[in-house]
Amino acid sequence: MYRLDCGQMRLGDKSVMSDEGLYKGEYYDIVMSCYLIKHGKDWILWDAGLPKKYLKGPLTEGTFTTKLDRTIVDQLRELKLSSKDIKYVAVSHAHFDHSGQVNDFPNATLIIQRAELEAMADTKIASAHYIQADLFSSHISGKNLKRVRVVDGDVDLFGDGTMKTIQTPGHTPGSMALLLNLKNSGSYVLSGDQWHFTENHERKQVPTWNYSHKETISSGDRLDDIIKQTNAKLVIQHEPADNEKLPKLPAYLD
Repeated sequence: MYRLDCGQMRLGDKSVMSDEGLYKGEYYDIVMSCYLIKHGKDWILWDAGLPKKYLKGPLTEGTFTTKLDRTIVDQLRELKLSSKDIKYVAVSHAHFDHSGQVNDFPNATLIIQRAELEAMADTKIASAHYIQADLFSSHISGKNLKRVRVVDGDVDLFGDGTMKTIQTPGHTPGSMALLLNLKNSGSYVLSGDQWHFTENHERKQVPTWNYSHKETISSGDRLDDIIKQTNAKLVIQHEPADNEKLPKLPAYLD
């Protein structure tokens, strides 16, 4: 597993990360991370970072200041790979900071939860919860799907226990995390947007724009149980401290 740098953001108003009113008057710097995983001879990209417009950043939109230093395709070149070498792109959910470069991989098979696809097709839900269908135009056009593997719930993607999706509805209807079992480094959970930073996890806080408070809490409790049962290391994908523990490209965990 390789960790890719897929952007940075300053939360100018950290209170958006708590629908219980915490963090008022605070800010927090987070990262956008993507993860490149080799399974046999196949390459899988977990999450696709910020859209390329943020290369012009930092761009300030509302209370968020966001920038992107390098595209995923540019980082792949360090490994002598191109977009055509990526067989699968799996997205934890359909927000712009996790799916922004999906269209750069039109030949890859998109892996996405059925509930997220259904939310994407419901314009009322999509608009209210920042789910952007246009980020997937290379794979999804209305009801037409091109190179899409739809998953329902917890799925052992390759039938060998190495990569398992964990359904975590709440942040969006079809959010998911990934349980990854590495031969030498052990188990890791890439948590999508179940949590955004360590304190948010510890205090069980729910962002103000989440689809469901109740489902977010339930999914978090369940994911914590899975982490405990599997003795997995948790990587909160937006937490700088968690990602700094991972090797820097071109180094990797195996």
